[in-house]
Amino acid sequence: MSERKKILILGNGFDLAHFLPTKYEHFITAMCAVEKSPPSEPLSFDNIFHELLADEDFFLSKTKEMYKTEEVKIPVEDLNILKEKLSSNGWFQYFKDYLDSGIDTWIDFENEIKVVLDVICSVLEKNSDKNEIIDVKNYGGYLNIIATEFFEEFNANKNHYINVLLKLGILRSIYGYKDEENFVELNKNEFDDMDNQYGYDSLTGFGRPSPAFEELSLNDDYVKKYKGETIGIHTYKVIKKMNNDLLIFIDIFSIYIEFIEGLVPRNDLRVPRVLSDIDSIYSFNYSSTTSRLYDRKHRNFLHGKAGEGNIVLGISELENKLLINEKAYGFVKYYQKLVNNTNYKFLSGNEGLKSLEKTHQKGSSYWNVQPYEIYIWGHSLDSSDSDYIKEIFSFNKGGYTSIYLIIYYFPSPHAQLANLISVMGKDIIEMWMKKGWLEFVEAPDVYSLNNTEGYVDEISKHSEKGMFK
Repeated sequence: MSERKKILILGNGFDLAHFLPTKYEHFITAMCAVEKSPPSEPLSFDNIFHELLADEDFFLSKTKEMYKTEEVKIPVEDLNILKEKLSSNGWFQYFKDYLDSGIDTWIDFENEIKVVLDVICSVLEKNSDKNEIIDVKNYGGYLNIIATEFFEEFNANKNHYINVLLKLGILRSIYGYKDEENFVELNKNEFDDMDNQYGYDSLTGFGRPSPAFEELSLNDDYVKKYKGETIGIHTYKVIKKMNNDLLIFIDIFSIYIEFIEGLVPRNDLRVPRVLSDIDSIYSFNYSSTTSRLYDRKHRNFLHGKAGEGNIVLGISELENKLLINEKAYGFVKYYQKLVNNTNYKFLSGNEGLKSLEKTHQKGSSYWNVQPYEIYIWGHSLDSSDSDYIKEIFSFNKGGYTSIYLIIYYFPSPHAQLANLISVMGKDIIEMWMKKGWLEFVEAPDVYSLNNTEGYVDEISKHSEKGMFK
C-alpha cells in the first residue's frame, strides 16, 4: 500500500506551544512599551516585556530559556516609526486601555472590533436625521461642542460610548472661555492657569467660578457643514478613518511578528512526530515558524504572512445597515483576502485529496491509497473560521473514508469540541466520532520534547496502530 498522506493545519496555539509571544496580550503589552520608550535607544526584548517579566511570567521565562532573546532588538529608526504610528492610531489607543478587560485572544480582538463598530454606528444613526449632537443653543457652532443630552439616551452605556469616541479620535476634550459673543479655545495649560487664577474650590465654595470650561467637541476632521454652518457628523470620513487606522494597526502587528521571527533557538529543536513526514501545511498564523524552526516549507498562509502586506485581520461579515450602505468592506476578512490576494487554497484545492474523495463519492476506491490524516494544532475551531471548518467536514461523503481528522488539544478538548458542535451541529460530530473519523489527541509539549528524557509526543491512533480502513 502507498504511504499515508499527512496534512497539518496550524493556529496561533502552535506558536504559543513553542513559547513564541504571539498572543494578543503579548502584542499590546509590547506596543505599550514601545509607546512609552525613549526615542533615542533601541528596545531590547527585556525592555519590551518588562512588565510581564517583572511579574515572573511563566511563558516568557520559557521564551528566554529556549531562545536567544538577548540578540533581538527594535532599532531606533524602526522604534520611532512605530511610536509615530501608535500615537495616532485610534484602534491601538482604544485597545491599550482594555488590556485587562477579558480580551484574551485574537478572536476576542476581532469580536471587539465589531462591538466598537456597532457603537460608532449607533451614534452616527442617532444623528442622521438632524444635527442633535452639536450644542448650538448654548455654544453656537464655533467649537462643535457636544450637546450634553445627546448621549443620555444610551443610558448605562453612555460613558463607554463617549470613551470609544474619544479613543478613536472622533471626539476630543476641548478647553475654552467666552469672550463677549465668541467662544475662544484654550490649550490645557492655559485652562489650568485660568482655573488657578480664579481659585474657585468646588468643595468649599470659596472663590469665583472660572470663566473657562471643559467640554467634549467633535473633531474638526469629521464636521459636516453646509454653507459654513455645522450640520452634523461626516459619516463617510469617520468610517474611512477607522478603516485606515485598522490597516495601520495591521501593519504595526506585522512589524511585531517580524520582530518575533528574529528569535533564534539556543539549541536545535527536536522535530515533533507530526512534522516528521508532512505533505502539506496550511497556516492561519502570520509567522513562518515551521520553516524557520523545522525547515518544513510546504505551507499555505490562509490569513497572510508578516512582511508581505497581505495580513487578514477583521470581522467575518458586515451586519450593520449603516456599514453596508457605506460599503465599509475594508473591515471584513474575505474582502481583505480579495484585495491582498491572500492564499485561497484549502483542502478542496488539494488535488490528491480531491481526487480521492471524488472517487469515493462514486462508490469506488483505490485499493492501495490510504486515507489522509488531517492534523489541527493550535486552532480554537471558533465560528469565525466556520467556512474552513465546514470544508473539512465536507469530506467522507462517499462509501469509503477519505480523511481522519486529528485535533490536538491543550489543556483539554472541551472548548474545541463545543466550538465544533456549534459550527457543525451535534449529529455530524457524533457521527464522525462513532465512525472513528474524528479524534482528539493531547498536543505535543514542545518544552518536554526538548528537555525531558523519554517524553514521546502523541499522534493519531491510526498511525500508532497502522490501522487504516
